[in-house]
Amino acid sequence: MSVTFVSPASAGAARGTALPGVGAAPRAGATGSSGAGSAAGLAGALCLGALASKGSAGARTKRGSKVVAQALGSIDQFKVFGPPEDPFEIETDKVLGVGGQGTVYLCHKRSTPNVKHAVKTIPIWRLLMDPSCDQKIAEIRKETDVLMKIQGHPNICSCLGCFDAYRPGTSQAQYIMIVMELIDGGELAGYIKDGQNSLPEDVVKSVAKQTAAGLKFIHDKDVVHRDLKAENILVCAQQITATTPVKLIDFGVAKSLSGTIARSCVGTTEIMAPELVSAKLMIAPKGASMKKHGPYTFKSPQEASPGFGIVTQRPDGKGAMVNGIEPGGQAAGFNVGDGWAISSINGTEILEMPFVKDFNELGAGTKAGVTAIAEILGNLNGPFTCEFVELPKREFTKSVDLWSLGVTMYVMLTGVKPFTEEAKIVDGEYDPSLLNRCSPQAQDLVRSLLKVNPAERPTIDQVLAHPFLQ
Repeated sequence: MSVTFVSPASAGAARGTALPGVGAAPRAGATGSSGAGSAAGLAGALCLGALASKGSAGARTKRGSKVVAQALGSIDQFKVFGPPEDPFEIETDKVLGVGGQGTVYLCHKRSTPNVKHAVKTIPIWRLLMDPSCDQKIAEIRKETDVLMKIQGHPNICSCLGCFDAYRPGTSQAQYIMIVMELIDGGELAGYIKDGQNSLPEDVVKSVAKQTAAGLKFIHDKDVVHRDLKAENILVCAQQITATTPVKLIDFGVAKSLSGTIARSCVGTTEIMAPELVSAKLMIAPKGASMKKHGPYTFKSPQEASPGFGIVTQRPDGKGAMVNGIEPGGQAAGFNVGDGWAISSINGTEILEMPFVKDFNELGAGTKAGVTAIAEILGNLNGPFTCEFVELPKREFTKSVDLWSLGVTMYVMLTGVKPFTEEAKIVDGEYDPSLLNRCSPQAQDLVRSLLKVNPAERPTIDQVLAHPFLQ
């Protein structure tokens, strides 16, 4: 949720439900859940279609059987798609998996019916009545563009193409079809039983080397995976050995950095780098301190806008941060920075305060109950003061993938996850003793990758040159 102060002159232009003196305002550049789910995230799912022997596809098929039964009537109209000279044909009775975004089927080219592929069918017709339809479909296409950008490496799952499917006589695409290679294997995580088994060191070396090679390929193309983990490394065989090929999959939250900076805190928390978790939780990394500013006195919201918006910062709905600075406004005059946390309003500490009241919380409905930041803002009827704290910069580099590689290697070598709590990720606190039975080279590489300071982690080229991978 986000709000912004509205001056009397602009109050009439406010949109959405407004608090007294406060109107709704989205954070610039922020994107919420699209409702369509992740588009390129389908990349991993497509590769796992043949994994009934591992139990995953079979389970997904059962859970989604009703959805599939309802969808078959629709998909049958689009079962032939792609290049007119040699189209693909969906085998609609061969469901490989069902997810929140779409269904995965077996498919083949008409010219080679015995060569099977997997196709993810994304029913974008469901979005056409959504007011934000264009934005959501654009996000899906942006993600498929990233997927196509990183093709051409043996350690990246192959995508044969992304195609629009139309109803005859129409110009509006009804489905986006993404065709991937079909591999008989399973997720690396399925070969590691948490807390019981680890992988032999020669296997770890092979997987790490191939994974690093895949990362180098996408990093050289200015793409960051952002969700590298054992579940997103595909083993291309039923058994894993030191010679088994592996491929990176699931680029659902991958980011192309060409001309931009990665700012969003996405991915799986357990493999998330400390700089991501720090920004997500509004806390400073170990050994770092956050600079404080203020208090600054602002005029009454009824008299003038303070010149900044406010948005919820933390996933738990607590705290608030500055969301946009009005040029020439009061906040700009105080040199308040966009993205700073607001630590107090009129001397009341708000860092741990909910942004909006949760009426399910004990005491929330009583006069002396829980106070929310939105309530404080809505009750401002005179000059007020604010104090601010500079948060860790939301600018993330390719080094987030290096941290995740370190976490994945730790899991392969020990059979357990190094981090389960966000606070320990921020401080880089894990049990290094579990690595004692590993070779010195393996220990050194993992420890270098799990450096809290991203500047101290090795580059992908340095990882590939490390003695452990030779």
